Amino acid sequence: MTPDSFILIEDHSLYRSSVIETLEESGRYRCLGGFSTMEEALIAIETGITPDIVLLDLGLPGMGGLEGIGSILGKLEAGKIFILTAFYDRQKVFSALKAGAHGYLVKTGGAVKVLNKLDEVAEGGVPLDPQIAGMVLENFRASNLPQNKIDLSERETEVLSLVADGYTKSQAADAMALSIHTVDQYLRRAFDKLHVRSLPAAVAAAIRGGVISSDPQDSP
Repeated sequence: MTPDSFILIEDHSLYRSSVIETLEESGRYRCLGGFSTMEEALIAIETGITPDIVLLDLGLPGMGGLEGIGSILGKLEAGKIFILTAFYDRQKVFSALKAGAHGYLVKTGGAVKVLNKLDEVAEGGVPLDPQIAGMVLENFRASNLPQNKIDLSERETEVLSLVADGYTKSQAADAMALSIHTVDQYLRRAFDKLHVRSLPAAVAAAIRGGVISSDPQDSP
């Protein structure tokens, strides 16, 4: 199996080296570059590197990580951005997801935790740290935003409900007696209808629109 390629944009050199070393030693990931600033990373992308995964710290010198998300997505249509942060900042969490980030991880636990979470995502898990996932759900439970009519099919709604309840794609497929490929198809259709690019954003949009419940007890 070909390793997924990645770049890491992180201004702390020791942490950057630790993450790169840990991911590469696993044999499942291949580093295309480590950068201390967003500007350096964007130059590298413009010159032709095309990572599958971008690991991005938000607190960078110069152009901040949040500001750079749109620039990266504009140059890497197929790349997925996972935010790495040392803090649970509610505003930054939602700003990053709204800007198009595909996931949000905290640095607590070190490089091994980053590796484990990326492996979980590769197996169909939701790319959000558990505490951050809880913040997302809490935000939409408390939201007074009006519910919008979103035309999701019964199957699309069921898949998103299971994912919101913590199921991986494989577990959702088993629960629904479907193949993982079919579950992926339902998720892609839901993404299109919700006008989002990532799984966390899809779940959040479905909760806000009243399509699925923010209470795990109400999930299928």
